[in-house]
Amino acid sequence: MEIRKIREDENEIAFYLGAQAFMFGEIDKSWQSDPNRHSGEHFGVWDESGLQAKVFVIPFEVYMGSDLKAPMGGVAGVACLPASRGKGYAGTCLKYSLEQMREAGQFTSMLFPFSWDFYRKLGYEWIGQKRTYKIPTKAMKSSPETKFVRAATQEDRLRIEAAHAKFAGGYRGEIVRSAKIWNRILDNTEKNYAYAYLYERDGEIEGYLTYRGGKGSETHLREFVALTPRAQSGLLGLLKRCEMQTDKFVWDAPENDLLWSQFYSWDIETTIQPCLMGRIVDVKMAFEALKPGALSGSVVLEVVDETCPWNTGKWKIAIENGKIEVAASTASADLSMDIQAISQAYFGSPSLGTLRAACRVAIHNEGGFKTLEALLSGPPVWNNVHF
Repeated sequence: MEIRKIREDENEIAFYLGAQAFMFGEIDKSWQSDPNRHSGEHFGVWDESGLQAKVFVIPFEVYMGSDLKAPMGGVAGVACLPASRGKGYAGTCLKYSLEQMREAGQFTSMLFPFSWDFYRKLGYEWIGQKRTYKIPTKAMKSSPETKFVRAATQEDRLRIEAAHAKFAGGYRGEIVRSAKIWNRILDNTEKNYAYAYLYERDGEIEGYLTYRGGKGSETHLREFVALTPRAQSGLLGLLKRCEMQTDKFVWDAPENDLLWSQFYSWDIETTIQPCLMGRIVDVKMAFEALKPGALSGSVVLEVVDETCPWNTGKWKIAIENGKIEVAASTASADLSMDIQAISQAYFGSPSLGTLRAACRVAIHNEGGFKTLEALLSGPPVWNNVHF
């Protein structure tokens, strides 16, 4: 077996493998010329028959609250030829990819799973919750705030991006968006116009929504962002005005979204499910990157990580003067967790307290638990860029 980065001259066989896994063998290379596609590195596993499995890692940064942007390895395009499935090739390739992420300083990783159990065995766990709303336009309410909503222009783009950055800083896990990502959201395609509407008061954008395409029966919003309740009310009122165009609007929202405080109806459908999966790639780097503010103290955390052995062991996390130092320790552990649980606590959703209630944390010292809980307190997870 050989595991390494896939060279550019080997892309054709990687496309062949990916087409079988995701596209039923369709040969469609138009995306290769798409200037807005994600760039990253392919890693592959070869045996005597050639390339058998691959993983695509995209280098991102993600917001971890308003004061930290963390390097993150986004895992995508995990594929294995059917005749080689069950041999551990894909898992082996992903373990190699995690080593490469660590070397690149990407101390967190996230993905959208095809199987929760497959990635859980590799140290990933679900993080965050999202709400998906399906709301009939006839059930929506008109709002006087809609007079502050207007169609966005090209000149508004940078201000929309700034509004999103402010919104994203209130969460953990949202990707720091490049121009390519914004192009995919705001630009027209050959088939559809992209529509964006913003709520503006006193010269400031307090919210926006955007969508492309749709049907008379149902239209999906690409994004609905509100920094204030009045912005949310105004944008909802705009959707009410589309009652003659579409029967229902659908969009995703964070777990702490305030829609139900605006109005509620028996006709509203709300589903809740995990946002995605994530894990800490390197415990030492991840904790030393945090901004503890005025917090001081220390905690000895014991971690078990069967996929990334460099994380396994006891770590003393010392917090003083706004800085954190992490070092291997032989002292008695204050808390013991597997990498799945500590990754959830690090991303903050579910919280360390929720994990304790679910018996996912072994607590040996109450003071150590409170210190770690304070360190990891903060906003929930939200991510609205699929990769």
